[in-house]
Amino acid sequence: MALVTIRILDGPERGKAYHQVATPVTVGREEGNLIQLSDERISRYHLKIHENGDAIILTDLQSTNGTRVNGEVISVWRLRPGDVIFAGRSVLVFGSTDEITDRLNELAKQDKSTFVPMGVDGEEFNFLSRSIEHVTTGDINSSMYDVAIFRGLSPKELAPLHLLAPPQLPTGLQPQQAAKMTELLQYFHIRLRYLVASVKNETNTPKKKENQKNEPEKFTVSADQWQNLIDLYDKIAKYLNSISEP
Repeated sequence: MALVTIRILDGPERGKAYHQVATPVTVGREEGNLIQLSDERISRYHLKIHENGDAIILTDLQSTNGTRVNGEVISVWRLRPGDVIFAGRSVLVFGSTDEITDRLNELAKQDKSTFVPMGVDGEEFNFLSRSIEHVTTGDINSSMYDVAIFRGLSPKELAPLHLLAPPQLPTGLQPQQAAKMTELLQYFHIRLRYLVASVKNETNTPKKKENQKNEPEKFTVSADQWQNLIDLYDKIAKYLNSISEP
């Protein structure tokens, strides 16, 4: 049984905090939830936070309006301190002040060149940035008015919390599971190989080099390989959507 801390940053119950509560924790409108939110966009039982092995897992309970973590739509997610959960009009942060501080310190030691930002194009990310800026400038009436961990930190300093690192492969797989994982990755690898092989450097000809001395290099892909990329993007989205189906 794990103990977790969850604070509500925005929404009807903003300012409430649940310190070191035992998992599993459910969030929703119904009275039976440990975290009950009077938010009409929240489902009766919207999401669950539970322990599995050494991980804390968030599972969307097939809610009507879905769940986002750090601005990305998720069905199942491994939570880490500092993750921001968006459900309906409510915004929650996972982790205690000490846990988030420890994670920031650990991230500061890592090479983040291969990390990717989450939710950068979404309204959720913009909301988070604006709220943090209000807090750091002393606006105590902002959505994050009461969240000590954000006080004194800029959006740039907090950004590493919402970077996605290259994931580690699961360990202890059964031979059949390992074979399926290999087949899946091999499928993506082969399709990406064709895509990479089709790329042409448009600035590599003598005439173009002369006319574009100070311009960045440009690369093109064929129409069929562009369609391959779009199809692959769509296929991965479908995998992500179906992986948590019961």
